[in-house]
Amino acid sequence: MTTDGKYLYGFIHTDQRQSFGPIGIEGVHVSAVPYRDIAAVISNLPHMEFDALPKETLLRYLTVYQSVLETVLKTQQIIPVKFGAVLDGDMSVQMALEQGHDRVLAGLREMEHRIELDIAALWPVLGPVLAEIGEVEEIKALKKNASGMSEDDRFDLRVKVGKRIKTLLDQRREQLKDEIMDAILPYAEAHRVHGLMDDSMILNVAILIQREQASSLEADIARLDRRYDNRINFRIIGPLPPYSFQTLEIRSMDYDLLNEARKTLELEEEIMVQKIREVYWKLTKKFHPDKFPGKPKVQKQFEKINWAYRLVSDYCNGNACSFREEDVRKWMRVQPVEVQCPKSNVQGPKPSRQ
Repeated sequence: MTTDGKYLYGFIHTDQRQSFGPIGIEGVHVSAVPYRDIAAVISNLPHMEFDALPKETLLRYLTVYQSVLETVLKTQQIIPVKFGAVLDGDMSVQMALEQGHDRVLAGLREMEHRIELDIAALWPVLGPVLAEIGEVEEIKALKKNASGMSEDDRFDLRVKVGKRIKTLLDQRREQLKDEIMDAILPYAEAHRVHGLMDDSMILNVAILIQREQASSLEADIARLDRRYDNRINFRIIGPLPPYSFQTLEIRSMDYDLLNEARKTLELEEEIMVQKIREVYWKLTKKFHPDKFPGKPKVQKQFEKINWAYRLVSDYCNGNACSFREEDVRKWMRVQPVEVQCPKSNVQGPKPSRQ
């Protein structure tokens, strides 16, 4: 473990260095380091394998990560970087700013004056809902058939009744979800539906909304709450950074892994991209498994060639490609990540690797 790492929380729109105080992971100072008209929000943190951290430590770091982002959001928009982004010192931070400048600036402009709200709706107690469904005539009729049945037949009937109750519960959930979404969507510029954590949950959605409209939405949800006579609990979490709409990740390339891929494809250290494609097609024809039935070594080599080509293609940009170590170690990409839900009340996102 080295001590020159820089933990990257996100990016803001400023050309000024800023200080946010000792609010970072492990209580260290958080600051904004500018480049042109954007800045990286960072703190010092030793390099570590986030995947290897104890769960308690990981959750503690995740909570601090969220807290830093939401503290910055109180005064300005911030585009989050995927949880677990530790860069190799000041030079790597500068590279991230340079490589990601256009993408970051576009995201900040798109998210200007916008916040994320996470809205959940759930039955506070599931028992009464299931009891109500149990009184549906269809279910009552099925239960009446149990008299005079053998034990095996009664067991089969209970399974059938349980499945039907689950179906009716899902139908009721969908109906309620549609009603609630009808109230939410007029305010939402975008929305992401997240998974339900258990049967008591009706809806779990993130919406992107103009900050000034948040109070009106909350008033409409309060009216929904009264309409359902407190039989449904609503939870609104926010304002939040646009976790579900603009989270970025910082990608770098492992030199040893890329060098292995280069050697697998028999490539020189500097080569044109078109030549890489030609070599790939030549090798796939040479080692295609259809030519060597029953030869597992050939199959493995074919798979390795395909793996190597995917990695090399991901790395190479433009017309020419350099595999020299100094060029590989300078390679960095700032890109969007898939939708995630980095809130401490659900399973945290998998850390990114630098």
